[in-house]
Amino acid sequence: MKHIFVLNPAAGKGDAEKKILPQILSAAKKSGVDYEIHRTMHVGDARRFVRSRCTALEGELLRFYAVGGDGTLNEVVNGALRCPNAEIALIPAGTGNDFPRMFSSPKAFLDIAKQIKGKARPMDLIRCNESHFINMLNIGLDCAVVAKTAEIKKNSPLNGSAAYLASLTSSFLANKGCFLTVEFEDGTVEEGEFTLVAVGNGAFCGGGFKGVPQASVDDGLLDVSLIRKVDRKTFLALVRKYHQGTHLNDPKAREIVKYVQCRKVVITSSERLLFCADGELAKAKRIELEILPGAIRFSLPEGVCR
Repeated sequence: MKHIFVLNPAAGKGDAEKKILPQILSAAKKSGVDYEIHRTMHVGDARRFVRSRCTALEGELLRFYAVGGDGTLNEVVNGALRCPNAEIALIPAGTGNDFPRMFSSPKAFLDIAKQIKGKARPMDLIRCNESHFINMLNIGLDCAVVAKTAEIKKNSPLNGSAAYLASLTSSFLANKGCFLTVEFEDGTVEEGEFTLVAVGNGAFCGGGFKGVPQASVDDGLLDVSLIRKVDRKTFLALVRKYHQGTHLNDPKAREIVKYVQCRKVVITSSERLLFCADGELAKAKRIELEILPGAIRFSLPEGVCR
C-alpha cells in the first residue's frame, strides 16, 4: 500500500504544515511504509490530485490522508469516489474538526503512527446534486454561521465551538428564515419558513454542535432535522441542548423540530438557496440528496471504533 498525505498548508490558522508535517515524516520513515506528500495549491487541487493518482497507479492500493479541515476532506472524498484502489483517511487540521467526533477516540486521528496502522471500513456518503459529501449539509441559520465563523476566526483569537457559538448568536439576531419545500421519499411534504435545516451522515457541525444526534456513518440513512422559524427567546432556551444533542428530548423542541431518517429528500426554494456542505458554500433552487451506503472506504486509526 502507498500512503499519500494530501496536506492543505492553509488549514486551521495556517500552521498545519508546521505542526503536522514533521510528525508525518517521522512516523512514515519509522514505519518504513511507501509514502508521498502533496501540498495543495488552491481550491480543487486536492480533488484533481487524488483522482490523477488513482488513475496513474491503477491496480495499486492507495490510502489518501486528508490533512486539513472539512474542505480538504470533502475534496479527497470526491477525488477518490468510485476508484476501487482508493481508501481515505483524515488527519484533522482545521478549526472545527467535526467528523472525528463520530468515533470512539477523536484524538487518535492526530496520532500518525496509529493512522498508518489503521484499517479501512465501508462508510456512507451523501450525494448532493452532482457532488458528494461525508458529514453534513446545512441551510439557513447554520449556513449564515459558516460565513460569519470564517470571518471571526480570521479576525479574532476565537476558534472551534467558541467561534461557532459567537457566530450563531450574531446571526440569529438577524432572525432570518428560509421559505422551503421539503419532500421526503414517502411523499410527505413540509413547507414553510425554517430557521435551519440540517441533513447529516455525521452528527456534528460547528466545532461540536450535535445537530442531528441520531446520525450514524454506516446505517444507510440520511438524518434530516427541520427547525421551523422560532423567536429569540425559544432559541436561547434551547441552544445549549442543541449543542449537546439532547434537544430532541425537550417538549418545547418537539413543537418546532421535525426529525426524519430516510434515504432521499428534495429541498426546493423559489430563489437560489445558499447551502453549506462540509464547509463549502454553494447555491441552488433545488437540492436533491440521497444516501449512498458504503460508497467509500474510510480508514480508522488503530484502536478506534464507531
